[in-house]
Amino acid sequence: MSRLTFVLVILFLLTGCTAWKSFQAFYHEYIDVSPKIDLQTVNTGNEPEQFFARIIYPVDLQLNKLMCRLDEQDTYPHEKWFDELLKDFPWLSGVAAIDRSGQILFQLPAHLIKPVNYSLLFSNSQNSTNDYPATSGSTSVPARKDLLFAGDSVRASTDIKIVVQDSEFGPEIYLARPFFKNNLAQGMLVIHFDAGSWARLSAGSQELAIFVGDKPVWVGKRTGLNKYCAQIKSIELLKNGVSGQINMKSRFFYWLARAVGENWIIYLMTVDKGE
Repeated sequence: MSRLTFVLVILFLLTGCTAWKSFQAFYHEYIDVSPKIDLQTVNTGNEPEQFFARIIYPVDLQLNKLMCRLDEQDTYPHEKWFDELLKDFPWLSGVAAIDRSGQILFQLPAHLIKPVNYSLLFSNSQNSTNDYPATSGSTSVPARKDLLFAGDSVRASTDIKIVVQDSEFGPEIYLARPFFKNNLAQGMLVIHFDAGSWARLSAGSQELAIFVGDKPVWVGKRTGLNKYCAQIKSIELLKNGVSGQINMKSRFFYWLARAVGENWIIYLMTVDKGE
């Protein structure tokens, strides 16, 4: 049953909103009739794939719901949309709308405790976290030519984009997509959240590691995992599929990848070979 469980989770984690809604009912009725996670399972060497599937499920469930809500909104929303997002996903840090010039049109909460850096969403600064100073509750970000737009075009991909901001408070993850008027992109809707707040949605979060691309954003209690992180390259993993195992000296890694636009989120669980 454990391998079947793992295969089913792989199939449905990588599908769209409709298929995921069907899978939720299937999961709870046939796979996990008792959602309690036994945190000792991973240490017994018994059914590690099933344990991995269970600790991923609540984290990816919330991510998938969030992405579906963002994906469904392709026009500038009413203020109620922003408010409902924060109510339905209380672990979020905030949500905002930004126009093509970088001006913040709307932001909740209005004043943020954790500094944000919306300039990361500009197409030519997505790999940098230091182009502009982070802002806290400001009304705009420094304007750049392109905010996820190619050249002077006002057309944009509808794919959700994911970027990571480093900060002294821990990694902040941004999900963003353009909104349109008359089929022309006018700006972006942005959702952001603390990586730790997201990971801790799982009762097994301390056994879980999460990467965005090659960047580790959460490593749980496995502090020694950092030395292995540099050896884990997403491009190499994804050459052979969207899940698998990694054999490193004294440890096995189970991993599963989810596509987010042109990037990937990779979930990992490590098991000592002696366990």
